Amino acid sequence: MNTLYRKKLRRVLFIFKTLLYLFILILSLLLKVFKKYRDIWIISERGDDARDNGYYFFEYLMSQRNRPDVYYIIDKKSSDYTKIKEYTNVIHRGSLKHWLYFCLARIKISTHIMGYSPDRYLFTWLDKYLGIVFGKKVFLQHGIIKDNIKALHYPNVKLDLFICGTAPEFNYVLKNFGHPKGVVKYTGLARFDNLHDFDVNRQILLMPTWRQYLKGCSESEFKLSEYFKRYTSLICSDSLHWLLEHYDYKLIFYPHYEMQKYIHLFSSNHPRIAIAGFADYDVQKLLMESALLITDYSSVFFDFAYMKKPVIYYQFDYDTFRKKHYNEGYYDYCTMGFGNVVATEDDLINSVKAIVNADCAMSEEYKRIADSFFKLNDKTNCERIYNCILNLT
Repeated sequence: MNTLYRKKLRRVLFIFKTLLYLFILILSLLLKVFKKYRDIWIISERGDDARDNGYYFFEYLMSQRNRPDVYYIIDKKSSDYTKIKEYTNVIHRGSLKHWLYFCLARIKISTHIMGYSPDRYLFTWLDKYLGIVFGKKVFLQHGIIKDNIKALHYPNVKLDLFICGTAPEFNYVLKNFGHPKGVVKYTGLARFDNLHDFDVNRQILLMPTWRQYLKGCSESEFKLSEYFKRYTSLICSDSLHWLLEHYDYKLIFYPHYEMQKYIHLFSSNHPRIAIAGFADYDVQKLLMESALLITDYSSVFFDFAYMKKPVIYYQFDYDTFRKKHYNEGYYDYCTMGFGNVVATEDDLINSVKAIVNADCAMSEEYKRIADSFFKLNDKTNCERIYNCILNLT
C-alpha cells in the first residue's frame, strides 16, 4: 500500500467517522428526552487498559451508595478486560454503544486526552478546531507533570477539570498552561489512594520512560539506538548480576507502554532478571512491592517517592531527550529529585550497591523533599476528585 493511497484512505475514514459522529450526536439529543440518558458518566484510560487513575477512580465510584450512572470504556481484547468485566457497566471500545454513550455522556473522564472517545486523534481535532465534543471533560492524568508539555496547554486541549497530583505541579500548570480560571485543581492522583498499605520484596524495578523519536522506528533502527544499547548492556552486566546474587535481589525490567512493541528484542539469561511484558505485570503492584526504582525521566518516580522509597535517575541521554522528546519544565532532578542522578552504568551500579547496603531506606534529605511535594498524603484523593466533578454541574 503506497503512501498516497494510505493518506487518501485516512482522509476518507476521517470524513466517514465525523459524519457518523454527527448522526449519532443528533440521535443522542433525541434520546435525552428520556431522563435515564441525561446523567451518564464515562471513564477510561487509553482505551485498552485498566490499571491507572481511571481504573482506581472507577472502583471508587462503584463503591459509592449514590453513585452516578458511570461506564468504563475498554477494548474487549485488552489484557485488563478480565479484571473489569465483573462490572455490568462496561462498554467495549469502538462499539456502536461506545459511540452512542460517548455522545450521551454529560461527564467524560480519562487519564489521556480523549481516552474515552472512539478515536483519540479525530475527537482531539474536532474539539480543538470545531468545539463539537460536548459534556464536561475531566483529565485525571497518567502521571505527575514535570515538563513543559505543549499538547496540554489551552487551547490545544479544552478541559473543564485538570487534576494535579503535587503542589509544585499544580502551581506550574496553573501559571503556565493557560487554562481558564477554576479548571486546574490540586486533589492528588486517584491511584495514590492505593499506595498506603503494601509489602516490599527484595526487588529492584527498572522502569524507563519512552522516547518519542523512537516510537515509529523499525526494529533494526531501534537496535542501533542508544536506548537499546544502554539497557541491553545494563541487564547483561556481570557487575549487576553479581550485585543481585550477593545481596539476594531480583530485577524487573519494565519498559514504557510505548516501547513494549520492542520488548522481544531485549534478552537476559540471568535467573534474577525478568523482562516484563505489559500484559503480564500490573504496574501498580510492581511499584508497591519493589524496594528500589531505577528510572530515567518517567514520572513513576513520584509514586515511589509518595511511598518514601528510594529512586535512582539513570540519565545517559539528557540533552537528546530534551531536544527530541519533552521541553524542560519546572522540575530540576539535581535539586528537586528524590535520589541520585547518574549518567554512566558504573555510577548506576555503585548507587544501587549503596542503597541496598542501607536496606533500601530513603534518606531523610529525600524524605523532606517528598514531603514538600505531597501536601496531600491520605486516602481521600478520589473523594476530592469526585467532589470537584460534582461542583462542575
